[in-house]
Amino acid sequence: MVRPQPHYYPRHWDGYYRVMESGVTKYQTGLFSSPGLRKDGSQVSLEFSMVLLKDESGTMQGCAAIMRDVTARWLKEKELKQKLADCEAQLAK
Repeated sequence: MVRPQPHYYPRHWDGYYRVMESGVTKYQTGLFSSPGLRKDGSQVSLEFSMVLLKDESGTMQGCAAIMRDVTARWLKEKELKQKLADCEAQLAK
């Protein structure tokens, strides 16, 4: 189970109810990146896409997401950005 970090709860649920009422989400056509918490409390960096589930008449019934853990890639990118910043600082001296 993956869930939003507690300080994102209000934003998460506001968005969920807005999508369920309107049947529209900006995340349906691309990837969304978000931090999350695993059930054990450890942090994870996620990418996911969503699909809206509607009945035959177009009434919203729910939504589903396909999630991918991109924590390793995010940490590597963070490390590379820091190395770049260090190199630029050395060149500026």
